Amino acid sequence: MLEYQKGECFVVDAKKLESIISQISGVTAARVVPDGDNLREIHVIADSAKNPKQIVRDVETAILASTGLRIDRKIISVAQMTGEVQSKLAYAVKSLRTEDLGKNLRVIVNIEHGDEEFEGVAEGPKTSIQKLKTAANAVINALDEFSDSIYSVDDVRIITLAGKEFLLCHITKVDGNLETSLIGSAELNRDSLLAAANAALEVLVRFQ
Repeated sequence: MLEYQKGECFVVDAKKLESIISQISGVTAARVVPDGDNLREIHVIADSAKNPKQIVRDVETAILASTGLRIDRKIISVAQMTGEVQSKLAYAVKSLRTEDLGKNLRVIVNIEHGDEEFEGVAEGPKTSIQKLKTAANAVINALDEFSDSIYSVDDVRIITLAGKEFLLCHITKVDGNLETSLIGSAELNRDSLLAAANAALEVLVRFQ
């Protein structure tokens, strides 16, 4: 489905749209199926370096920027080819910084995945446990758009195993009426907030 400003006339040029989509990073092939003056389907083949929802968003953005047309994302389908790229590109916490808000703390986390970067922000009380939960929530907020599920940080614990300290993060994932308890872990070094962020990221990567 296309949306364009009143008074404008647009004839679907499937080849032009395919050319635009094919220039998106990670896309290896594209096929546009027109339906008169509208679009019926857009099929995209991509590598596994990006989340499928990110590819859909990239297609929408590329077409909007190049032609001024708004595409209904429901007509876009993405098929991904697995291979070495998936193993080479991993999600990782690139940076974590904090801002003092008086009684509260703001945590800003940047997550990198290949050449992509996502930022998440969360705020919470400056108690020892709540600060860790806030760091975990910042990670969830950074990647929220890539999942239809709801994630809740319920508890954070520090335990000792084999003489080393680890941070465990309990997250509840909600899909419809189904709730699942998930636990992520990270070795606790000097930065407990970074450990909490890494533990939450482990959950999202494994159970997205």
